[in-house]
Amino acid sequence: MLNAWYKLQPMKMLSLAIGLLFCFSAFAQMDTPYEDGVYAWGFKGGATYHRIDEVATTIIPPFFSPDTYSTAVEPQLGYVGGIFFHYRFDGVSRIALQPEILYGVLSSRFSYSDVDELEYQIDFNYQYLQVGTFVKVYLTGDREGGLQLNGGLQLAFNTSNEQIYYDSNRPDIGPNLQIQQNLRNVLKGETLLNLGAGFGYDFVGGLSIGARYFYGLSDAIETQANGYFFIENDNPTQTFQLSLAYAIPFR
Repeated sequence: MLNAWYKLQPMKMLSLAIGLLFCFSAFAQMDTPYEDGVYAWGFKGGATYHRIDEVATTIIPPFFSPDTYSTAVEPQLGYVGGIFFHYRFDGVSRIALQPEILYGVLSSRFSYSDVDELEYQIDFNYQYLQVGTFVKVYLTGDREGGLQLNGGLQLAFNTSNEQIYYDSNRPDIGPNLQIQQNLRNVLKGETLLNLGAGFGYDFVGGLSIGARYFYGLSDAIETQANGYFFIENDNPTQTFQLSLAYAIPFR
């Protein structure tokens, strides 16, 4: 049910997000009760370590005996990068808001092997436009930043929902490219609603480092009607993110 209300076209959402950030920027130039507020925009990028869970439940029929096969989910490295705006309410406030627009690749691998010596792997190499807002809570009132905790919600719009790659050691059972295309036709990547939390450190001069954990509150893969006994179920995601950012004050 969570997927239904935010299934909008990524470019429309990007336009909306950019509009909101420009409004935020314009607001930053106005006189406000927080005359000493800290306003900045900047760039950030980093690495991700991502996994999609419950793939086995989706694609392996329940009448297969679990004693005859084994599976594994292998998180994969990816990357993310984009822009952000930052507003800290006043010179000694411990609270800041940070809207972000990022783009990146989040990959996950599913591996299978069975008693008939069939082995295959499925790589989900999805690309996402990620729009979110995070609340940052500084542990000191230092105007220059310092150690902070942060959390918020993020929408990650899947812009490549057929990026699935399949490889097996038994092409005699079925050509790998044909099976790969069948998987792309049936398993469609979905928009993610992520809950994120983490910590970071803001250095003097605008540089900052951070680490976040995201848990997907929505289904990452939608199963289309098919004749392979694939079922529709929840495929939650987990993502670890390490990032480096540079903020440029504009007030």
